Amino acid sequence: MYQLEFIDGKKHHIVGMFDTVEEIKEWLAVVPFITAYESEKEYTMEYKNIPDYAEIEWRGSVYPLTRHSFSGNHTIVIDWSYVATIKDHEGIVPGYTLIEGYMYENSDVEEYIAVRNKMKDELKDYYTLHGKTVFVDGLGTEQGEYITTEGGPIIHIDPMNVDAWEKAESIEAFVKTFE
Repeated sequence: MYQLEFIDGKKHHIVGMFDTVEEIKEWLAVVPFITAYESEKEYTMEYKNIPDYAEIEWRGSVYPLTRHSFSGNHTIVIDWSYVATIKDHEGIVPGYTLIEGYMYENSDVEEYIAVRNKMKDELKDYYTLHGKTVFVDGLGTEQGEYITTEGGPIIHIDPMNVDAWEKAESIEAFVKTFE
Protein backbone atom coordinates (compact mmCIF):
# COMPACT_ATOMS: atom_id res chain seq x y z
CA MET A 1 0.00 0.00 0.00
CA TYR A 2 1.06 3.58 -0.62
CA GLN A 3 0.17 6.57 1.55
CA LEU A 4 -0.45 9.86 -0.25
CA GLU A 5 0.12 13.09 1.62
CA PHE A 6 0.29 16.84 1.16
CA ILE A 7 3.32 18.43 2.82
CA ASP A 8 2.71 21.97 4.04
CA GLY A 9 5.94 23.08 5.70
CA LYS A 10 6.29 20.84 8.74
CA LYS A 11 2.65 19.69 8.60
CA HIS A 12 1.71 16.52 6.76
CA HIS A 13 -1.88 16.05 5.59
CA ILE A 14 -2.62 12.39 4.92
CA VAL A 15 -4.93 11.98 1.93
CA GLY A 16 -5.30 8.21 2.02
CA MET A 17 -4.00 4.82 1.02
CA PHE A 18 -3.68 3.47 -2.52
CA ASP A 19 -2.79 0.00 -3.79
CA THR A 20 -0.31 1.22 -6.41
CA VAL A 21 1.64 4.30 -7.48
CA GLU A 22 -0.37 4.22 -10.71
CA GLU A 23 -3.58 4.68 -8.69
CA ILE A 24 -2.03 7.67 -6.93
CA LYS A 25 -1.14 9.22 -10.27
CA GLU A 26 -4.69 8.59 -11.53
CA TRP A 27 -6.10 10.35 -8.46
CA LEU A 28 -3.69 13.27 -8.83
CA ALA A 29 -4.67 13.61 -12.49
CA VAL A 30 -8.28 14.44 -11.55
CA VAL A 31 -7.24 17.34 -9.32
CA PRO A 32 -7.15 20.34 -11.69
CA PHE A 33 -4.93 22.56 -9.53
CA ILE A 34 -2.08 20.05 -9.08
CA THR A 35 1.03 20.57 -11.21
CA ALA A 36 3.19 17.62 -12.34
CA TYR A 37 6.88 18.04 -13.10
CA GLU A 38 9.64 15.83 -14.54
CA SER A 39 7.55 13.15 -16.22
CA GLU A 40 5.09 12.95 -13.32
CA LYS A 41 7.69 12.24 -10.63
CA GLU A 42 7.13 15.47 -8.71
CA TYR A 43 3.77 17.03 -7.88
CA THR A 44 2.87 20.31 -6.19
CA MET A 45 -0.09 22.59 -5.49
CA GLU A 46 0.13 26.34 -5.22
CA TYR A 47 -1.85 27.58 -2.24
CA LYS A 48 -3.32 30.43 -4.31
CA ASN A 49 -4.80 27.90 -6.77
CA ILE A 50 -6.60 25.77 -4.18
CA PRO A 51 -10.28 26.72 -3.98
CA ASP A 52 -12.14 27.43 -0.77
CA TYR A 53 -13.76 24.01 -1.20
CA ALA A 54 -13.47 21.26 -3.78
CA GLU A 55 -14.64 17.67 -3.95
CA ILE A 56 -12.16 15.35 -5.63
CA GLU A 57 -14.13 12.47 -7.15
CA TRP A 58 -12.31 9.30 -8.13
CA ARG A 59 -13.67 5.76 -8.58
CA GLY A 60 -16.75 6.55 -6.51
CA SER A 61 -14.92 8.16 -3.61
CA VAL A 62 -15.10 11.85 -2.77
CA TYR A 63 -12.24 13.62 -0.98
CA PRO A 64 -12.98 17.12 0.39
CA LEU A 65 -10.14 19.57 -0.20
CA THR A 66 -10.01 23.16 1.04
CA ARG A 67 -7.37 25.87 1.07
CA HIS A 68 -8.26 26.38 4.74
CA SER A 69 -6.39 23.16 5.57
CA PHE A 70 -3.07 24.79 4.69
CA SER A 71 -0.99 27.43 6.39
CA GLY A 72 -0.42 30.09 3.77
CA ASN A 73 0.61 31.39 0.42
CA HIS A 74 3.27 28.94 -0.72
CA THR A 75 3.81 25.66 -2.55
CA ILE A 76 2.41 22.44 -1.10
CA VAL A 77 4.49 19.38 -1.96
CA ILE A 78 2.71 16.14 -2.78
CA ASP A 79 4.44 12.91 -1.87
CA TRP A 80 3.72 9.25 -1.29
CA SER A 81 5.51 6.42 0.43
CA TYR A 82 5.22 2.67 0.63
CA VAL A 83 3.61 1.42 3.83
CA ALA A 84 3.96 -2.28 4.55
CA THR A 85 0.94 -4.35 5.48
CA ILE A 86 2.44 -6.04 8.52
CA LYS A 87 0.55 -9.33 8.21
CA ASP A 88 1.81 -9.79 4.65
CA HIS A 89 5.50 -9.91 5.62
CA GLU A 90 7.69 -12.38 7.45
CA GLY A 91 10.88 -11.07 8.98
CA ILE A 92 11.81 -7.40 8.89
CA VAL A 93 9.00 -5.34 7.41
CA PRO A 94 10.07 -3.22 4.43
CA GLY A 95 10.13 0.49 5.01
CA TYR A 96 12.04 3.07 7.00
CA THR A 97 12.56 3.99 10.64
CA LEU A 98 13.25 7.52 11.86
CA ILE A 99 16.17 7.67 14.29
CA GLU A 100 16.85 11.15 15.63
CA GLY A 101 16.05 12.97 12.41
CA TYR A 102 17.62 10.42 10.03
CA MET A 103 15.81 7.75 8.04
CA TYR A 104 17.14 4.18 7.97
CA GLU A 105 15.91 1.19 6.05
CA ASN A 106 14.26 -1.17 8.52
CA SER A 107 16.76 -3.87 7.56
CA ASP A 108 19.63 -1.61 8.73
CA VAL A 109 18.18 -0.38 12.04
CA GLU A 110 19.45 -3.16 14.33
CA GLU A 111 23.02 -2.88 13.04
CA TYR A 112 23.04 0.94 13.23
CA ILE A 113 21.73 0.94 16.81
CA ALA A 114 24.35 -1.65 17.84
CA VAL A 115 27.17 0.38 16.26
CA ARG A 116 26.02 3.72 17.70
CA ASN A 117 25.68 2.16 21.18
CA LYS A 118 29.15 0.63 20.89
CA MET A 119 30.54 4.05 19.91
CA LYS A 120 28.76 5.72 22.82
CA ASP A 121 30.02 3.08 25.29
CA GLU A 122 33.58 3.35 23.98
CA LEU A 123 33.50 7.15 24.30
CA LYS A 124 32.14 6.92 27.86
CA ASP A 125 34.85 4.40 28.80
CA TYR A 126 37.57 6.53 27.19
CA TYR A 127 36.61 9.70 29.03
CA THR A 128 36.02 7.88 32.33
CA LEU A 129 39.49 6.29 32.09
CA HIS A 130 40.88 9.80 31.66
CA GLY A 131 39.17 10.95 34.88
CA LYS A 132 36.40 12.91 33.19
CA THR A 133 32.75 12.98 34.19
CA VAL A 134 30.69 11.98 31.17
CA PHE A 135 27.30 13.44 30.26
CA VAL A 136 24.97 11.87 27.71
CA ASP A 137 22.00 14.04 26.77
CA GLY A 138 19.87 15.30 23.90
CA LEU A 139 17.94 12.11 23.19
CA GLY A 140 14.71 13.03 21.44
CA THR A 141 15.71 16.64 20.79
CA GLU A 142 16.10 18.29 17.41
CA GLN A 143 19.89 18.27 17.85
CA GLY A 144 19.91 14.58 18.76
CA GLU A 145 21.80 12.60 21.36
CA TYR A 146 25.33 13.66 22.24
CA ILE A 147 28.10 12.85 24.67
CA THR A 148 30.26 15.44 26.40
CA THR A 149 32.45 16.01 29.43
CA GLU A 150 32.82 19.03 31.65
CA GLY A 151 34.78 21.48 29.52
CA GLY A 152 35.13 18.89 26.78
CA PRO A 153 33.83 18.66 23.25
CA ILE A 154 30.24 17.86 22.34
CA ILE A 155 30.19 14.76 20.17
CA HIS A 156 26.86 14.11 18.50
CA ILE A 157 25.85 10.48 18.09
CA ASP A 158 24.79 10.94 14.48
CA PRO A 159 25.45 9.01 11.25
CA MET A 160 28.41 11.17 10.23
CA ASN A 161 30.19 10.72 13.56
CA VAL A 162 29.31 7.03 13.81
CA ASP A 163 30.83 6.52 10.36
CA ALA A 164 33.94 8.54 11.29
CA TRP A 165 34.30 6.52 14.52
CA GLU A 166 34.10 3.24 12.58
CA LYS A 167 36.79 4.44 10.15
CA ALA A 168 39.11 5.88 12.81
CA GLU A 169 42.30 3.98 13.59
CA SER A 170 41.61 4.24 17.32
CA ILE A 171 39.34 5.91 19.84
CA GLU A 172 42.18 8.34 20.55
CA ALA A 173 42.36 9.32 16.87
CA PHE A 174 38.60 9.80 16.75
CA VAL A 175 38.50 11.94 19.91
CA LYS A 176 41.44 14.03 18.67
CA THR A 177 39.32 15.24 15.71
CA PHE A 178 37.09 17.06 18.22
CA GLU A 179 39.85 18.83 20.13
